[in-house]
Amino acid sequence: MAADPISILQQVDSQIENILAGWSIYTTLIALVFAAYLISPLFLFTEPDVHPLLLARQSSASYVRQPKESAVFRSLETPHGYPLKSGLNVKDAGQPKWTSGRDGDLRDVWKRAVTGPVDADGKPTGGEAGKVITTYGKEEVIEYDFAKLSSEINAVGQHMKAHGGSRVAIHMPNSVELLVTFFASAFYGLTPILIPQQQSLDTLAGILVETKADILVAGAGSLPLKDLLPKYPNLKQVIWVVERTSRHMDWNEVGEGEGGKADIAVWHDIIDEKQTSSELPDEISEGTLTNVVMVTEDAWSAMDSYELTEFTQANFVAAIGAQISALPRLHRLAPTDTFTPLASLAEMYPLIVTLAALFSHASLALTSVSGPKASYSAAFQGASPTVIIANTETLSSFCKDKERTMSSSLLGQFNQWRKARTLEAGTMPKASGLTNTPRLIYTYDKAGSSTVKLDAEELFKLKVYSGARTIYAFTDSQVAGAISQTNMLDYQNKSADFGPPLSSLEIKLRDAEDGKNIDDKPLGELVVSGPAVVGGEKVVNQIMTMTDRNTLAYAS
Repeated sequence: MAADPISILQQVDSQIENILAGWSIYTTLIALVFAAYLISPLFLFTEPDVHPLLLARQSSASYVRQPKESAVFRSLETPHGYPLKSGLNVKDAGQPKWTSGRDGDLRDVWKRAVTGPVDADGKPTGGEAGKVITTYGKEEVIEYDFAKLSSEINAVGQHMKAHGGSRVAIHMPNSVELLVTFFASAFYGLTPILIPQQQSLDTLAGILVETKADILVAGAGSLPLKDLLPKYPNLKQVIWVVERTSRHMDWNEVGEGEGGKADIAVWHDIIDEKQTSSELPDEISEGTLTNVVMVTEDAWSAMDSYELTEFTQANFVAAIGAQISALPRLHRLAPTDTFTPLASLAEMYPLIVTLAALFSHASLALTSVSGPKASYSAAFQGASPTVIIANTETLSSFCKDKERTMSSSLLGQFNQWRKARTLEAGTMPKASGLTNTPRLIYTYDKAGSSTVKLDAEELFKLKVYSGARTIYAFTDSQVAGAISQTNMLDYQNKSADFGPPLSSLEIKLRDAEDGKNIDDKPLGELVVSGPAVVGGEKVVNQIMTMTDRNTLAYAS
């Protein structure tokens, strides 16, 4: 017999009446919390910054591998069968739209920075060009006009050429003078030799002897010429770069027996005496372009030793072009960015990223506080950079300091937990409550070096603490730019890999005593080849592997 519908309704009504009879403020709070828990995902859910499938395979492997070698891995930008990226794709005025641009050279980087933004055909859009500023502490910030810097390039280039210079040693902290000397060398057919700071006198003299430098550009008083010149008497000229506060002194005066055969010149006197045009020379043919000599610590041998590498400008432009296109299109360096190198521009990777920023019309904020010992806060002294490149030592110290600060309060711990959850969901948390927040941080590990290495946990914390996306690159002294670097939208917290190779090179792993390839696990000695590599190919003395996502990583 069917149940009476009226009695069922009466029972339901009775149950509801009982519930409402015991209703209180606590019941209301519980109901509201439960409703918020159910409804909040509808309003707070956000799509990941990049689709997970795009991170599942970050480079392409060749279909065939040779015996005792892994497959060849390439950037997704340059599939197998297509040429690797070899330059900047510079389109000259009047060039047809359908033709590809030329690779270019270092002069084109400066010309593009001076010209300002251009369209797809290489024509100036009329947009505002970036600027170059130098910060001296919090108070003094000096902005430089590109026309003025171009005239300084002419003045310095003509001066060095007139004094018979052909190989110019640059021993300077990050500064406008370093940048001007570097591009003056490119426009006037000189070979720049970039020497890192903190070298001993004997090491510096050895570098000058081996590179056959004939002009030295250095900070005034930073070197004892009386001790240096006897060790290398072939210098034709020393150019002192004098700080503004010390220009009242006579730096041309040389003590007895101090100058030797070398003439002493002062940077600001050269600029003041030569009233040159901002119209840069263009008579150097591509066939006579000079090389760039980089000095790096020799990580494979005894301490205080160094390695000299001579890069062609073709190596440079291939690395710059690959660095520009490595960023997702909507996140590339742009005129709205201000770029600050906290790492030394005498190192290859920071130099390449800085040149990529100039070519992309980003503003450049230079500070002489640079290198592994530079503090993270130094980037924000007098500037508000949106993009930073720093050594791993700097970022590791920053993470430790932040961890102590955020862990000291419940609010800081909750904020840290909330941001970590957002990152794990594939979305970059908003930088609310943070000051001095860039949008992107570059850092890098050098093959075989003894520098601090960032593990997966530190890389994850760096994103949480800085509020910035991070690129972690793997570099080598014989490769312009980076061998590989992480995708800036990859927030994974599983392993500290180095991402896919850049589009200017390809990589493979060769069997070695400490690691051998098998079908499902690439493992071996890293071999790099392509336009960005000195001599076309380099065997990196490092056992590496490729992860399941086709990204390069240290062999565990």
